[in-house]
Amino acid sequence: MPVQLQVREHDTLVRGAHHPTWSPNLTALPPQAFDAIEALLLGPQYDLNPVAIAAKVGGQSALKLTQWVGVLRAPDGTTIEILPKTHERPGARAAPDSLERSRALLLRMLSATDERFRVAPPADLEPAKMPLYEVVLRYVLEGVRAALRRGVPHAYVPVQEERPGLRGRLDLPRQMRQPRHRAHLLHVTYDEFLPDRPETRLTRLTVERVASLTRDTSNRRLARELLRVLDDVPPSHQIAQDFAAWNLGRGHLHFTPLEGLCRLVLYELNPLVSGHRAQAQALLFDMNRVYEAYVAQRLRTEYPDWRIETQVQGRWLGTVTQGNQRAGAFGLRPDLLITLPDQRIIVADTKWKRLKPEKAPTYDVSSADAYQMFAYSHVFQHPSALGHVEVWLLYPQMAGLPPLRTRVEFGEKRFLHLLTLDLHSNGLFDLPEMQLSSTNC
Repeated sequence: MPVQLQVREHDTLVRGAHHPTWSPNLTALPPQAFDAIEALLLGPQYDLNPVAIAAKVGGQSALKLTQWVGVLRAPDGTTIEILPKTHERPGARAAPDSLERSRALLLRMLSATDERFRVAPPADLEPAKMPLYEVVLRYVLEGVRAALRRGVPHAYVPVQEERPGLRGRLDLPRQMRQPRHRAHLLHVTYDEFLPDRPETRLTRLTVERVASLTRDTSNRRLARELLRVLDDVPPSHQIAQDFAAWNLGRGHLHFTPLEGLCRLVLYELNPLVSGHRAQAQALLFDMNRVYEAYVAQRLRTEYPDWRIETQVQGRWLGTVTQGNQRAGAFGLRPDLLITLPDQRIIVADTKWKRLKPEKAPTYDVSSADAYQMFAYSHVFQHPSALGHVEVWLLYPQMAGLPPLRTRVEFGEKRFLHLLTLDLHSNGLFDLPEMQLSSTNC
């Protein structure tokens, strides 16, 4: 039976047998599964933002995971679920429900920031208790079901056939070459309104692929139901060409979200990549980006009168002259640029990092991050005679860390706020009171 493992970001995967003296953040993998996953994660596609770093544990090859979460699947069926480390203290494994809580948080963040996860499975399935691999497949099926309920796109498809009666137009060149013993049959061409089009062919192939990948009974049942609805649609045999031809008219825009779902299954979860059988499959999410997108989405929802921009570019710390031309030097790109209703500006960076309560009052915030926020303040903000300006470093609230609201004075009426955000709360983020009150003036 295939092995299913749950680990946390920043844990270590070790090749070989488990040793009883290992700490909880070390997980043993069968050699064949480890070798396949190592070849995938240390590949060139992750050079700039590595998912794992090669290491050694007791002389055994190991992979030190980074901030990426998601699912890894080896050719022998070994499945590794990587979850955010949000409910456990460093070096410990908490209560069993911490797995479900971490999985639920990840799904919540993905559903808010990734359109592929907008259509959630029914609540009675309790997706937080399902393996993440099966949950992802269920999200795909639910997205397909939601689209099919609004109708299957059709298109006029040219048909050429030989038939006893006239339909459409007579194909005279072919009819003239008709043998005498078949003169009673007519070669005709006509257009037929069929569901055979690139979008539906890719959807059919996606559902077939999910049906072959899933081991969950409810997922298999739903896949069979969807295949019956798509019974008149042939599966795609030219995936790249059909994706290039994906073009929906105004009446079929409900199929738009399926393009991302089809790419997820046919490329990211596809054991055939570029004509070669992959040694492992991976569906991974960079928690730095997920966290940034989730915070931006929550702020837009909770404070609709704020203008929130992400990854703003085109501003520089200084300028440099070369010949007769001046150019920007040392580009700046803050995660969030917030403009309040009174036109004051707050610059914020999101940091998916666990702070250390024993290192108060700055809690192990890096000097480089503080210098960066100081530079942001000087470029994007200008203190007035009557007021000051603020920059925020936003960290997730994690187990073992009390709610944090620390203010650091830079001088020149500039302040840095170190804040932790409760990602599980359905209420407003706990932000500095001065800025909250400013929206109600």
